[in-house]
Amino acid sequence: MTFQFGPIPDPDKDGHMEVYHYRNNVDAYDVDGGLMDHPMLKHWFIRNACDVILGEDAMYKYSAQELFEKLQEMSESHRKVEEEIAGAA
Repeated sequence: MTFQFGPIPDPDKDGHMEVYHYRNNVDAYDVDGGLMDHPMLKHWFIRNACDVILGEDAMYKYSAQELFEKLQEMSESHRKVEEEIAGAA
């Protein structure tokens, strides 16, 4: 699964500033702290993270509570597996 950016804006329909903001957000993808200053990137990140947790379009299918609970569940099970691996070594 690769990170999915939003649709590329059409400069004729959406305007050149929208294209400029889109490019800034795409460029911020690999910048430390990029989520803090780029709201479009923040939205894309949340949508992608939700898709990883519960599948495609999860952000639109589940409540924030359900998504957060699933993330906690995954985190706890990951920690248990790491502890088992560390204990076996």
